[in-house]
Amino acid sequence: MNRDMHELLAILQREVALHGALEAELANEAALDGKMNGGELLRIQARKNQCVRAIRELETQRTAVADNLSREIGGAGGPMTLREIASHAGEEMRAALLRCHHELLTLIQRIRALALVTAQNAQARLKAIDATLFVVREALKMHPIYSEEGRLHKRTPTLKSTSA
Repeated sequence: MNRDMHELLAILQREVALHGALEAELANEAALDGKMNGGELLRIQARKNQCVRAIRELETQRTAVADNLSREIGGAGGPMTLREIASHAGEEMRAALLRCHHELLTLIQRIRALALVTAQNAQARLKAIDATLFVVREALKMHPIYSEEGRLHKRTPTLKSTSA
């Protein structure tokens, strides 16, 4: 059981580090919002995706270790929470587990807040693009368009969204 407690602590510490890296990428993205080009945005997105994939893998490992500890401790009601597992650990291990758990919860709250900010900024940019496309479409309806030969087109031209 002691070995599993140490493994659980090590997983939690790696999760805290990865959540910290994800938070840093989100903060960077929020700080540079509207100032970076598409390539920079893709690089940040790739680093965020790497963090998320690694976090998912660690969560799977953590769940397996926690379930194993629950069975060893004798949790009758199914899997135990981290607090319940920590209550069966020694004083030093309990403090370390609960500290990691607290850090993880704090990081997750900050990540959610940063993700909300970047999502709102992205949504605002999409609305601005939609408004611009609407103005362009309306302008095309009002003014006749001439072909390269100088003839007036009889139908309203269409404008692809990608060309705007």
